[in-house]
Amino acid sequence: MRKWLNALERRLYKYNIPPIMKYIVFAMGGVFILDLMLAMTTAYTRQVSLISYLVLDIPSVLRGQVWRLITWLVVPNQDNLLWTLVSLYFYYIIGTTLESRWGARRFLIYYVIGAAANIAGAFLCYALYGYGYGTNTYLYYSLFIAFAALYPDAQFMLFFFLPVKAIWLAALDLLYFLMAIVAGGHAMRIAAIASLVNVALFFGEDLYQLARRKYFQWQRKRQFRG
Repeated sequence: MRKWLNALERRLYKYNIPPIMKYIVFAMGGVFILDLMLAMTTAYTRQVSLISYLVLDIPSVLRGQVWRLITWLVVPNQDNLLWTLVSLYFYYIIGTTLESRWGARRFLIYYVIGAAANIAGAFLCYALYGYGYGTNTYLYYSLFIAFAALYPDAQFMLFFFLPVKAIWLAALDLLYFLMAIVAGGHAMRIAAIASLVNVALFFGEDLYQLARRKYFQWQRKRQFRG
């Protein structure tokens, strides 16, 4: 799989691809501000939500609103100003760090695979259950899982005062994924699984080799004790 990813990355060398995460974060912030301003100007009239026209909703896409296939990526997943600022800052740090480590092309591949898997999952949900919508929450959580795999000892201040290593926060992320897969609705379950596709493609081989080494070490210890 790594060979395939390397080959795909080499194909992108002929294109001048800039780092994209900062633009994504700024776009999410802009959408939040515009939606907030629109809500304020329509407070005494008919309520209008900009975000409702941007989210990934497959029936609306099939009616011709194809821009939703892109705009759902910049929909903020918080409705509180403080937590929106915190999440955008978090996404910026994680995304730009990955771009610095991988390069813009490899990061783009990771991001696009996750986004495409989510879109395909939303279409699948529509085909199976008659409704299909997507959320970018799990996609951006998958960025943090990649960050934690590369920088497991990086520390973050949980609740602004509790230092926690990235590897433990990633474990909480995976628990959140598991809860969505086990107990979530159809759309949430499919979105969570789809957002792990890029993680599996990029890190699945390493995880397999790690698990294999641990298994062999356990076997040797067992034989030695026997």
